[in-house]
This record gives sequence, structure tokens and C-alpha cells, in this order.
Amino acid sequence: MTEMPRPQTVDTASSSGTTGSVGQALTMRAAIWHGDRRFAIETRLLPPLAPGEVRVRVDSCGVCLTEVHGVDGLVPAAAPPRLMGHEYGGVISAVGPGVTGLVPGLPVACDGREGYAEYSVLPADRIYPLPPGVPAEHAVFVEPMQCCLAAERRAQVPLGATVLVTGAGPMGLLVLQIVRRRHGARVIVSEPSPVRRALALTLGAAHAVDPREGRVREVVMDVTRGQGVAAAFEAAGNTAALRDCLGAVGEGGTVVLIGVAPTAAQVTLDVYPFHRQNLRLVGSYGDRIGVGFAAATPWLAEVDLAPLISHRFALAELAHAFEVAGRGEGLKVVVRP
Repeated sequence: MTEMPRPQTVDTASSSGTTGSVGQALTMRAAIWHGDRRFAIETRLLPPLAPGEVRVRVDSCGVCLTEVHGVDGLVPAAAPPRLMGHEYGGVISAVGPGVTGLVPGLPVACDGREGYAEYSVLPADRIYPLPPGVPAEHAVFVEPMQCCLAAERRAQVPLGATVLVTGAGPMGLLVLQIVRRRHGARVIVSEPSPVRRALALTLGAAHAVDPREGRVREVVMDVTRGQGVAAAFEAAGNTAALRDCLGAVGEGGTVVLIGVAPTAAQVTLDVYPFHRQNLRLVGSYGDRIGVGFAAATPWLAEVDLAPLISHRFALAELAHAFEVAGRGEGLKVVVRP
């Protein structure tokens, strides 16, 4: 199959990629979304530090599939032009008056929405130091981690239970590691990609199933001796995977929706068995139950994150990064300003 021409990110700033000056005002480069998958590298003034604020030189920003779905019109998104990127972190470059406990040179995660830029300025209470020894690049996982921790709490997984995870992308693989460490769970992973299935097994999955073979429920019932799983995490964002989850949970089980499906997606529910088995279907979008960055950041030192990063792009390659993430290639796609 012939590959479509690669989308382009237009660079309207200087090619040096370094912070310069306009008069006495510091500037930075930022990738601004202009609709569709069009991004332009623009030079913006760097806001001065107000009291209580911190400036971070962005090391890395993860491409979230929700952002990709948003620019593609599959889910609601704020109108362009705008600066995006909410999975990011870096190294503190300066602190404003009144900031204590945060110093230049400290690797941190940022609780913000403008990570596709060279710098970010945020209030100090939205800056989270990384655990000792954790590389700055791994800050891209703090925002996804808090979402996965929120989903895990909603699932109410019993200690030592068997669970199903559909989708071995970054979110599914984080959930896999969380439920194994927190609950000692036996995890069955459903994933069509053989590479991702192999990685799931490496990260601790007990079984990895190809859903295209139509054997997810069969494997679940064989492993659980006909009881079904206590919880199923739908991390693929498609209705076929959701149906597999609904067919896999046992008496009193919970299905948690983590994957973001298109707004037009629908699924038919077999009401009687759902009612008869006392099942629960729970949506889990973001961190609505307040796990927070403070709880999620220490987990960077508890799980294996390095294998989850598959691609790294420069800021000027952001359109290509969205293309790769949108095609489901690799795993976590990272942009490094």
C-alpha cells in the first residue's frame, strides 16, 4: 500500500531552536495548531515570572491519542489556533519571588496544557519534582498515570484477583503494572499487535490473547475456571473490545472504560445477564476522582516506563508525530522541544 504524503509542520521561526530575544524580551518556539493536522512553529514572547511561578525548560511532551482524536474531529476539541500538549515535564530554569522548595536544575512534571513549546510557565503548586533517578523524559507519563490510577480505584479490584485489559497501548500497559503491584492481580491482556502482546508478557501479564481470533472469552473462562474476571479495563477505545470486556466479567464484576472512543461509537448491551450478574459499567475519563499529580508522580519509580516510549520527534516534526500516533504505530510517541 502506498503511504500518503507526510503532513508538514511549517517552521515560521528561526531555525536555531534556541531562546533568543526581541529587544529585552525573551522568546521561545512553540508549535501552534491551526486546524486539521496543521502545526506551525512560531516565536512567542516568554511571559515574565510572577510571584509564585516557575519556568520549566520542556524536555519532553507525550502525544495523547485524545489530542489526535480532537484534531481529527472524532471527539470535541477547543478551536484552533492554540498551543497544545498536556503530558510533559522538564527541568526548572528559573523560579519567581516567593517560591520555596523548587530550584533551577530540578527535573519536574508539569500539570499544564501547553507542552509543545520550549518553555512553560506555571504556578509552583502545579510543578511536581520527579523521584530521584527518574529521567526527565519520563515526566510524560505522570498525567496518563493519574488517569490509570483513577481507573484502578474505580474498578475496586480485589486482592489477588484476575483481571482483563483490552489494548496494550501505553494506558493498558500502565494499568497492567499498577494492578499487578497494588493488588497482586493475574492479568490477561487482549491485543492484536504481536509486538505489544510480547511486551505485555514481559511486563508481567499472565496471558496475552489476539482478539482477532475471537477467543478472549474462551481464554478468560479457561483461566478462571468459568468464573470470569473480577474487573476488565477497556483501554483500546473501540466497541469490539468493550464487548469482550462485558463478556469476560464474572458475578459482581466491573468494566471500566479508559480508552477514548469516537463520539459516534455505540454498543448494544445484553441487559438481562448484566442485571442478573450484578455487573457494573464505569466510565473513567481523566482524573475526576482526584488522584492527582502528587499521587501519580512517585509511581514513575515503581513501574517500567522505558519500553513504553517508541518514537521521539523534534518540535518541528509534531505533525508527523501526530500521524504516527494516529496510526497506532509503536507505543508512546514523544516530542522533545
